[in-house]
Amino acid sequence: MTVRYPIIRPTLPPFEEVLADLRAVWESGFLTAGENVRALEREVAALTGAADCVAVANCTSGLMLALKVLDLEPGEVVVPAFTFAATAHAAVWNGHDPVFVDCLPGTMNVDPQAARRAITPRTRAILVTHIFGVPADADELAAIAGDAAIPLLFDAAQALGARYRGRMAGALAPLEVFSMSPTKVVTAAEGGLITTSDPRIGERLRRLRDYGKSKDGQDMDTIGLSARLSELHAVVARACLRHGEAYIARRTALIARYRAALGGLPGVTFQEVPEDRTTSGNYMVIRVGDRAPLPRDALYRHLAERGVQAKKYFWPAVHRQTAYRRWGAAFDGRLPEAERAAEEGLALPLYGHMTDAQADDVTAVVREAFGRESAR
Repeated sequence: MTVRYPIIRPTLPPFEEVLADLRAVWESGFLTAGENVRALEREVAALTGAADCVAVANCTSGLMLALKVLDLEPGEVVVPAFTFAATAHAAVWNGHDPVFVDCLPGTMNVDPQAARRAITPRTRAILVTHIFGVPADADELAAIAGDAAIPLLFDAAQALGARYRGRMAGALAPLEVFSMSPTKVVTAAEGGLITTSDPRIGERLRRLRDYGKSKDGQDMDTIGLSARLSELHAVVARACLRHGEAYIARRTALIARYRAALGGLPGVTFQEVPEDRTTSGNYMVIRVGDRAPLPRDALYRHLAERGVQAKKYFWPAVHRQTAYRRWGAAFDGRLPEAERAAEEGLALPLYGHMTDAQADDVTAVVREAFGRESAR
């Protein structure tokens, strides 16, 4: 079946903007950990207000290393049930048991009080996601982590460029990790970024991303990963970062257009963006609730039949995924908001170079599905 509108297409600057830099890297023979990577790290640190930034191969490796660098004793890590599985993967990869907590019904971010209730003597950290690019309640979560004397980290995969109470994502916790995959507003084709408030942690992360080598590179003094970002990817990331503000503005306008067109449909709701926050506009997600004339999955199929790609975000909730049965069974049925969000959420096509007419075509297909079912 022909896909007329994919769920996402990476928005890239004109190729001419990167051609000279790509050629220079190509001809230099220095393909990793060079000047473009260092420049990208400086630029992201300046943008976010973080003390340091470390570029890595992808967000998942960044999450793994962010927990690794803290040298925590094995125990429990509080994580969202409503998130992408990589959040929980990072905890398990570091030898911790994930403890899943519920989300708030509006923002779909972690409920801070649920996180507080989940803390036990075995809790080693809180790792929370900024859902769809809307920052979680960083101040409340920081207070909870402080009371428990445990670190707070943010999976900020979707949130580069978002703000919380005047501060940028990336400067909301001692460690935050961003994605630069093709589905993100600012892409490197593939890549990730770790921001930190402590330059000493930044230096340790640079060694961890290079297998865990000693400072002289002759020894391995810890167990790390091969998680370096290439110079070629850094060139792409820097070019996209220069356009980041414009990309976010365009996506925000498209999201507003979607909401205006779909807001009157029965049972359709949207993620709330509190007044003290701004979103990166990474995804356009609707929720199809009980009042809708057709279920979420039926709408998903209707869209696919008409060439509109959609995605059930995030489905199933992590504690219900096969890989997490060992930990998740105890939480099944106990996280109603996360389970409901996973059953209702549907991401619609959104990318920075999408036209108004294309967005209108997508909303017309959604409205067609609702009208057809309402008429039965």
